[in-house]
Amino acid sequence: MKVAVTGSNGMVGKALVRELKAKKYEVIECPKNKCNVLNPDQVKQAIKGAEIVIHCVAILEEGAKELYEVNVKGTENVLEACATNQVQQLIYLSSIGVYGSAKGIKTEESPLAPGTEYEKSKLDAEKKVLSYQEIFHVTVLRPALIVGENKYWREITRTVKKNFPLIGSGQNNWQMLCLSDMVDAIIFCINNEDTLGETFIVAEKNTPKLIDAVNIIRKTLDMKGPTKKIPLLLGKIITILNLVLNFNPILKPAYLERMQRDRFYSTKKLEKIGWTAKKNSLDCIEELVKKFNAKEKSN
Repeated sequence: MKVAVTGSNGMVGKALVRELKAKKYEVIECPKNKCNVLNPDQVKQAIKGAEIVIHCVAILEEGAKELYEVNVKGTENVLEACATNQVQQLIYLSSIGVYGSAKGIKTEESPLAPGTEYEKSKLDAEKKVLSYQEIFHVTVLRPALIVGENKYWREITRTVKKNFPLIGSGQNNWQMLCLSDMVDAIIFCINNEDTLGETFIVAEKNTPKLIDAVNIIRKTLDMKGPTKKIPLLLGKIITILNLVLNFNPILKPAYLERMQRDRFYSTKKLEKIGWTAKKNSLDCIEELVKKFNAKEKSN
């Protein structure tokens, strides 16, 4: 079976391509084959012959110039290319962020209220994807915060290492997902009749707190003493100052707002058809921090 992966150069895309090849799928890697999602003709040509398309491309950076263009218009171009090439199934990676700052446990049926520009773009793209389900099969995945080797987790680790205090109490639920489980969930959905035309939350079953994630980073870095905390109001002032002084890439108002959310999700829908996350995200954070440390020492 031939599978096309957009965003094959991203964190999820790279890991997905490796696993697909290990499972003997024939893989089309975009953008390796000169496929810019903003160029409709390139996309149509790139995915030619693919039976399944997995759309991972997205700009996450709030305020990025092309955020909406890539996340929404780029998705439209991929959808049109799928229709032209008579693709059997499109699997779209959305985001848990479409729920915004809603409290309590979220299910696939919970109200959607995205707050940031990134989140709004993901919901708009979701709607585009679902509008094509009469033309070919679609599956929408809403992953929780993925623990993997990217610049955000690197900056989080560096911030903790500098002993920067935690903003807020840290007692909010912080349900996450290991990268390997994200990849496993995507592959589980390929050509799976139970997933066609459906939307799924993808998350681990455990529900750690934000403070647990910070503490495991500190423990792995062999940092002594309790985690320092500062009130939320002071944290908001610091993030506003950071907009001018730019002393920390992740201390921005939009990221602070996300950090304070109640990340609590139901995983029952995917479990009901046979998929469950295999790893504990805190273990994955520990592995990731060790990897960052090893790379720093080797440089």
